[in-house]
Amino acid sequence: MKLSPKNNWIQVELVLDKSEEREKSLVMLPEDYKPSVSPYKVVSVVNDPEVGKKGYKSGSSIIAPTHVIREVEIGGNKFHFVERNHILAAVVSAE
Repeated sequence: MKLSPKNNWIQVELVLDKSEEREKSLVMLPEDYKPSVSPYKVVSVVNDPEVGKKGYKSGSSIIAPTHVIREVEIGGNKFHFVERNHILAAVVSAE
């Protein structure tokens, strides 16, 4: 399924780093335990309708606050979106 974001929204994909990968734990934790969450997340751009103008190319990495990443589930598929004005920075590799 392919989506076309509108109104300043960009479709992104969550990038998991090794510290976020969960392994099976042998330690019992309280039910209300929540692991600490970073206030910012690196995400990969999937679809930006403004790519020809001021947008980001598919595959570009951007940084956004974790709390502004919106998740939408459609037919068992999860999609993630970030509003353009919440993007803090684009990750550019040093060449």
